[in-house]
Amino acid sequence: MKTNCVVKLGQLRRTDLRPAALILGRAMRDNPVNVRAFAISDAERRSRALERFFRPVLLGLHQRGLIYGAYRGNALVGICGIARPGFCQPTPLEKLRVLPAVVFGNPLGAALRVVNWADAWAHRDPAGPHWHLGPVAIEPSVQRQGIGSALLTAFCVHMDAYGAVAYLETDRRANVHFYQKFGFAVVAEADVMGVPNWFMSRPGGHPRKG
Repeated sequence: MKTNCVVKLGQLRRTDLRPAALILGRAMRDNPVNVRAFAISDAERRSRALERFFRPVLLGLHQRGLIYGAYRGNALVGICGIARPGFCQPTPLEKLRVLPAVVFGNPLGAALRVVNWADAWAHRDPAGPHWHLGPVAIEPSVQRQGIGSALLTAFCVHMDAYGAVAYLETDRRANVHFYQKFGFAVVAEADVMGVPNWFMSRPGGHPRKG
């Protein structure tokens, strides 16, 4: 599918998981929860730590859901992850795969902080069936060019086609306003490791007929 910002959207290939992790590391390095959890003051080191963290995270999500990519030419410039209903949370095996990425090469205590962060989000996961959105990230050099909106528009079309409920978490106030444009509403707020977090839901639309 083409968009008005000259990108093509398509399901992420397994071979794209590494470049997707690189984008996440760069795009999310200054997110408040990531800064607090990894406790790495140097931005470039924190970006690399997040890349290592997101590699196994994306591998698990690729198996439990869908990951859409935004491409300019052959270059991946944005990603949008979606976990299927009933498969929002990582399996025990996935958690084991992530553990080395948060233990080795990071400050003491990073692994415990990441576990506490993940548990705080998992505790608030809705009980009813829903599609879980995230992570969503755009390559920093091409942000504010409509790529995120293109990904979210495609996501919402997918949700509305099935009348499906969607849910997400964010630790950035600016993201709250962005997601509200696509029908999400804040259903809860909480501090996670002293950082404000917002939990948002989008009601199911009317399934398409025919």
